Amino acid sequence: MKDLKQCREQLDIIDKEIIKLFEKRMSVIKDVALYKKQNNLPIVDEEREKIILQNNLEKFNNPELKQYYQTILKAYIDVSKQYQINLIKK
Repeated sequence: MKDLKQCREQLDIIDKEIIKLFEKRMSVIKDVALYKKQNNLPIVDEEREKIILQNNLEKFNNPELKQYYQTILKAYIDVSKQYQINLIKK
């Protein structure tokens, strides 16, 4: 078993990677929002949300963690929609 300090150091490294990926993801979401605005498309696309959840959960291998990953995915979708709404209001 690793000690707590080692675990926390590993988590700090992982969190930095997650931040970079989140920023990259939100940059793409910004492009999506601008496209939707220019083409008068709605922010919410329930069919796309279902596909995102289904495709990502099918790729997830750890059954013990799958429900938690689903929660994260739903949060990403919700945050993405809110960001798009805020961008389009500008």
